[in-house]
Amino acid sequence: YAFVPQAIVRNLYNGYRLENERLKKQGLPWYSWENELLRYALLTFSFLLLAYLVSGAIGAVFFIYQAIVAVVLLEIINYIEHYGLERSKLENGRYERVTPLHSWNVRARATMLNLMRHSDHHAYPSRRYQILRHYEEAPQLPGDYGQMIWLALQPKKWFKTINPLAIAHMEKVRSMAIQNGERFMEKTA
Repeated sequence: YAFVPQAIVRNLYNGYRLENERLKKQGLPWYSWENELLRYALLTFSFLLLAYLVSGAIGAVFFIYQAIVAVVLLEIINYIEHYGLERSKLENGRYERVTPLHSWNVRARATMLNLMRHSDHHAYPSRRYQILRHYEEAPQLPGDYGQMIWLALQPKKWFKTINPLAIAHMEKVRSMAIQNGERFMEKTA
């Protein structure tokens, strides 16, 4: 319950900060049409206006409600997919390269469009979802997304169920003595 609001604020702040840095490097002001975040905000408000014009105040309220639900669910899923997994800090102060060992996979559902192969997505972000691969070494959550969301909304049950799995996985990762993820990445590439 603490993670979701913190993540929303942090993601908005970092998104605007990074976009402003990108625009400054191009010599453009924050209010430039090249600002993707402003364009997305404009698009969102356009949909809100359309909902209002089509269905009145009820349509606008429903649009806002579904947007809030969508953002909250996205952040809950983000929490679930990364909970308890760590990357080692290297001597140079940076963190080791992301591998499929650093995010949870979820049991398959035909309707999930390979979302359950989340680990491969993080290791290879440019790989299209249709060809994401499964890795035996990647940590596996004990249920599907619906079950995991329900469990995450019950913190005592979540911690009792997931903490032992996360601890066991991280111990396994440490015992494999992977430095910077390179041996695993070479083996799975």
